Amino acid sequence: MKINITKATLLEGIQVISSGASSRTTLPILHNFLLETSDGKLKLVRTDMEMATIHFVNAEIVEEGSITVPMKEFSDIIKNLPDDKEINLTLDENNKVHIKSGKSKFWVMGMPKSEYPSIPEVQRENSVELDPAEFLDMVEKTAFSASTKETRYILNGLLWNNTADKLEVVATDGGRLALATHNALAGSAPFKIIIPTKILTEVCRFISLVKPGKDDKINVYVSEKQVSFILKETTFLSRLIDGNFPNYNQVIPTKKNITFEVFSKELQASTRRSALCSGEFGSVVKYKLENNTLTVTSNAQNMQFTDEISVEYTGEEFEVAFIPQSILDVLKNIGSDKVSFSFVNSSQPALIEPVGDNKFKYVIMPVRS
Repeated sequence: MKINITKATLLEGIQVISSGASSRTTLPILHNFLLETSDGKLKLVRTDMEMATIHFVNAEIVEEGSITVPMKEFSDIIKNLPDDKEINLTLDENNKVHIKSGKSKFWVMGMPKSEYPSIPEVQRENSVELDPAEFLDMVEKTAFSASTKETRYILNGLLWNNTADKLEVVATDGGRLALATHNALAGSAPFKIIIPTKILTEVCRFISLVKPGKDDKINVYVSEKQVSFILKETTFLSRLIDGNFPNYNQVIPTKKNITFEVFSKELQASTRRSALCSGEFGSVVKYKLENNTLTVTSNAQNMQFTDEISVEYTGEEFEVAFIPQSILDVLKNIGSDKVSFSFVNSSQPALIEPVGDNKFKYVIMPVRS
């Protein structure tokens, strides 16, 4: 294999696949990524056996070939090469990759492609097409509610429920829930799958990195055990999470006995201050509604906090308590200047919605104060 490529192009490719796999592995080969010539381009592949990223970059292919190289060592070398010099990559018969840029020369030991896990083909029997900006919006505004605990494996992913009427994306960790709703996707078959949060986060990171044009689309291919995302010349593949996702419709309140609206940044700042009063078992923020005023309070053994925010509320006095971080996470991600809070009572789940946008709903369980 012999390749000529610019530093910027190669670094961009490495950046795309760099975090597309777990660094916690007992298989040495998974610390490597695959370099392979394909159809006049250089293909970069990384996998951790659960997910894989495949990315193509432009290069001058002098000789065809393939090799896997250690991610950290190889990327560190490329980062430190001269910016204005072309990079020459040459593979010898002993699996050494010789790297030359200007008068700087390195070699790094690789391992043959035959020792790298094979990447499954994209299964294209069921697909949907999404605008990358809408994809980013749906995932970023819900994924924070997914569980990160390995003991709750089912909740380590987002439910994608595609019906004839709409596409719903749902995340929950058992104590909170986030729901995004998208209009019906024309021509798509129904599916109900749980996609690992990790692969969705990677696709979002890629979208933010490459900034697709307004006409670009992301294609989502769904099969029984696999999901694939393709945007331009980059493919992300992942296994699906097998299991039954909780019935989220049972959790979302339908009654709204008590409601108020508040500016997101104002409530976020006040709630963040309330979290400073942290006791032995963490902090609790109390919201009290009365006479067009939302009173925000918190207490600890040696501290106390009180704040007032003007709201439109003339109903009976109402008080409810939350873990501050659960509120802050919603306000940080909701992307709306103003939010609406709705309650059945102080012990049942609260519903938070962006004012003027019916595509997102957030449900949070109150705590006993």
